[in-house]
Amino acid sequence: MASVLLTFVVLILAVADKAHAIRVPDRISEPARDLPSGQPLKTAVFALGSFWRSEAVFGCFNGVVRTTVGYAGGSKLNPEYRSLGDHAESVQVEYDPRLINFRKLLEVFWSSHDSRQVFGQGPDVGTQYRSIIFTNGTEESRLAAISKEREQTKSKISIVTTQIQQLGTFYPAEPEHQKFELKRNPFLLQLIGNLPEEELERSSLAAKLNGYAADLCPPTIQKQIDAKINDIMRKDYTRTKALSFAKIESDRKRKKSSISSADRKVDKEKHKKKTKMASTTSDQVRASHILIKHEGSRRKASWKDPDGRVIMNTTRDSAVAQLKALREDIVSGKAKFEDLASRFSDCSSAKRGGDLGPFGRGQMQKPFEEATYALKVSELSDIVDTESGVHIIMRTG
Repeated sequence: MASVLLTFVVLILAVADKAHAIRVPDRISEPARDLPSGQPLKTAVFALGSFWRSEAVFGCFNGVVRTTVGYAGGSKLNPEYRSLGDHAESVQVEYDPRLINFRKLLEVFWSSHDSRQVFGQGPDVGTQYRSIIFTNGTEESRLAAISKEREQTKSKISIVTTQIQQLGTFYPAEPEHQKFELKRNPFLLQLIGNLPEEELERSSLAAKLNGYAADLCPPTIQKQIDAKINDIMRKDYTRTKALSFAKIESDRKRKKSSISSADRKVDKEKHKKKTKMASTTSDQVRASHILIKHEGSRRKASWKDPDGRVIMNTTRDSAVAQLKALREDIVSGKAKFEDLASRFSDCSSAKRGGDLGPFGRGQMQKPFEEATYALKVSELSDIVDTESGVHIIMRTG
């Protein structure tokens, strides 16, 4: 099914591309091979808030061949996600100048963030989220300055805070941050064959599906892909359900004729156990959480900090302070729970927006379980301490 679906998606993108003048290469080597020897790919780097979203913003545009998130604009050597120094989260865009130019990329840049917000975008506040256009040479600097002046004329009250800087070193971010929106969608990952990390980072199709996963493709393309995927999934589900029902019915008829009285007794005991299990299942809840680990956590490592260097230097008080700030943003409506979980949680469930799925009593640490069961659906907990760290929990079911 995955290979068939991939064919349909690529076809949809290709057809939509003709309507929107967007060309979608199947593999990253194809665009480079198509370019004449004197016409290599060009590179542009921008900072416009969280690089997870920034990468998705550019991925679907005609002529964008590949995207990479990373760090730029600072002096720290070899920055890391939890140790940026004075760098900004940035996205590097490799593009085919025959299909898109720097002016168009500037238009995408300005339309995709609030250039008047000082050192941040939405709930993401800090110098690492500042707005920057990085330039290569005087012509790009000139175009950037003109576009900034034009943007300023649209805002007579607020000042456009975007900086224009000559590009120094661009440091690619850790693999777990590349194509982040796409990685939150296991189905789409399977669609492109669960590419190895290095291939995924450089894949043109992955760049476009990353934009699709974040709902940042042009609306027409987004809707066409949605419709085709939903149609194929519906047909596949119907076929699979019919086959499963036929097999169950066949097995039932075959077993019915051979059951002895002893077998019936065993079946009766099994039925009792199943009934007991069902009653346990009915008491299950579903929740999402944001976990911040600290120096007192049982396991001082996370998907974002595999060596635990940041966690080992984080006190419980600072972890609690961070969680309280996140909780305030959620309660005030400044940010969505799942968005903050994706960015800040030390649990691997961050990749699912903090969703832990359904669980019953005895499956979680006691303080976590008690806090979750005490909540009503959609309620948000206060700070909860466990051996893993400190949490805020939202009951979702």
